[in-house]
Amino acid sequence: MNTPDCAILGMGYLGRPLAEKFFEQGSRVSALKRHITSDDINLPIDLHAADLNQAAAFQANFWPTWADKPVWFCLLPPSAVTQYADVLAAWLALAEQYGIGHIVYGSSTGVYGNEARECSESSTPNPQTESARKVWQAEQLFLNSSIENIDILRFGGLYSIERHPLNSLLKRRQIAGAHQPVNVIHQSRAVEALHYAACTPNGRRIRNIVENRHPPKQQFYQQEAAKLGLPEADFAPDDDSSGKIVTTVYHDFARFLA
Repeated sequence: MNTPDCAILGMGYLGRPLAEKFFEQGSRVSALKRHITSDDINLPIDLHAADLNQAAAFQANFWPTWADKPVWFCLLPPSAVTQYADVLAAWLALAEQYGIGHIVYGSSTGVYGNEARECSESSTPNPQTESARKVWQAEQLFLNSSIENIDILRFGGLYSIERHPLNSLLKRRQIAGAHQPVNVIHQSRAVEALHYAACTPNGRRIRNIVENRHPPKQQFYQQEAAKLGLPEADFAPDDDSSGKIVTTVYHDFARFLA
């Protein structure tokens, strides 16, 4: 499986380790983030900074360095810019202008909403938050484009030792949803799924990238607390509300979900 050269929009929680994986395998990587820090200076990639809230950013002189990268990743969350759809439309227009053949978009299972049900790729999205609605609109933008290969990877809740949601939960009391199933994916698995998508273009694909275990939230975070040596989160014991379970009907990404 050959690892192609790539360009990454959003050098954050997934973008940075993804860039590292690509350049470690000999690929040329271009990337864009809002601010370059001292940690970025020695990265062996073509890294630039720009504020995409400014329309002039799309006339910057670094974009031609993206033109010969056959795969473009969009890992930019809605919170990163004020006009998400407009920014992605302008970025997509560049991809079409340069004749890019493959775009991989890091989406979210949030597009399915919070209704208690089992969701697969055939389920009707029901985004209920502003962020989820923006992600759903972005999916449609990419799927309706002229790009030959589009991958929409709907990630569950991301976690790792470096950034674990348990740390936020420990700041709260009487947390709701103790018995709701989790829909999560470890950062390393998410990066592997992104890499696999880039290496295996196959038309238009939508895939749920969620670990195939769905323990109740309280149980999951108890286990994670034991691993991390942290206190247990304070879940409300009398909250018996249920939630959604996200699964996949496809097998091509199964190795990353087990």
